[in-house]
Formats: sequence, C-alpha cells, structure tokens
Amino acid sequence: MPTPRDVLTPDALAMLQAVSEAGSFAQAARALGLVPSALSYRVRQIEEALDVLLFDRSSRQARVTEAGRELLFEGARLLGEIDAVANRVRRVATGWESQLTLAVDSIMSRATIMELCEAFFALNPPTRLKLREEALSGTLLALTSGQADLAIGVAIEPGTSTGIHSKPLGQMHFVFAVAPHHPLAHAPEPLSDELIRQHRAVAVADSVQRGAGLSFGLLGGQDVFT
Repeated sequence: MPTPRDVLTPDALAMLQAVSEAGSFAQAARALGLVPSALSYRVRQIEEALDVLLFDRSSRQARVTEAGRELLFEGARLLGEIDAVANRVRRVATGWESQLTLAVDSIMSRATIMELCEAFFALNPPTRLKLREEALSGTLLALTSGQADLAIGVAIEPGTSTGIHSKPLGQMHFVFAVAPHHPLAHAPEPLSDELIRQHRAVAVADSVQRGAGLSFGLLGGQDVFT
C-alpha cells in the first residue's frame, strides 16, 4: 500500500488543487489532460494512503472536506517552498552564500543594524541572515573562531596575523555619566581616580566565554556591576 510520502508529490498536490478549483473531477480531468476515471483513481490512492476523505462525492460536484482544505493549504505552502528552494539553489550557484552570520557588537545601534538588514533583504537574496549579539573582544573572537562571517563594531584592532580585513566605521566617544542623585554628581570637578574608585561602576560584560575579557574606562580595584 502506498505511503503518504509515496503519494504526496508536487504533481499530486497540484492535481488536488486543480480538482478544488474546477469543482468537479470531469472538469479537472479535462484541464489536466486526463480521463476522469484516471484522475479519480489517483485521488483515491492519496485518500487511502492518508486514510482520510479529501473530497465529498455525494453530489455531482467535488466538495473539499475539512481535511482536504488543510491538505490544500499546506500543499500550496510546500509548493511555494519548493519553488523558493529552487530559486535559492540557482542563486547560490551564481555566487551567493546560503547563510551569512553577523557578529554585532552591543554598542552598535539596533535600529541601524535593522535598516542594513532591510536593505539587504530588499535585494531579494537567497542568503539567510543570522545575527549574533556580542560585546568587546567576543565580537572579534566570533569572527576569528569561525562562528561568524562578518563582525560589526569590533572594539579592538584585529592585528595582522589573523588574515582578517577590516575597515573603520568611525569613532565612539565615551561620556562619564552618573545619575542626578548619585554622590559624584555633586562632587567638585575634576573628579580624582581615588574618589571614582570608591563607587561601583556599571559596565557591559565581555561576551567572550573564556579568559578575563576586555574592559574600558575602569579603574583598578574598582567594584564593577556587569
């Protein structure tokens, strides 16, 4: 006995769609260039393999059952995905990557990154994008370890021995900031390192999994909340 995988072929799904659109086996058979008995037999094979009734044959018209509607809906989706896969394969053959993984540092503007992704998708590429949120040295490590294909917002120089090409995006200026009610907000300036060291700093944690990681603007011996 045929299995669902044997009978649910792209041609079979298109055939069921034709029966649904025509409203009768006779009209669908004419459109498909088949005799009605052959078309009816093929539909019956699908129904037996699935153990469901796809069309109500109690009248002269072929009315789609609830199970049939579900199969037609999913079948249309599958046929669309098959076409999409074929298009992606053809484009990959022309030089597109199947997937591009981006390591994006947390310092980068989310809105800017989303705008870049939107512009990329507007090209209708076959390439899938995958974003990894990293921080500090973890951004570069994701690239050098092969976990990402492109790193955006790397905070440290990649060096010359890694074989990585880099281009500057610009400069990021850091501002010393405290809440209005913080004791340092009312302290006379300039603030000394000794005074700053007495207060806890809030910092972004390095996303690197091993090692001490990287830090900016922190004083030795200062308590840090990451």
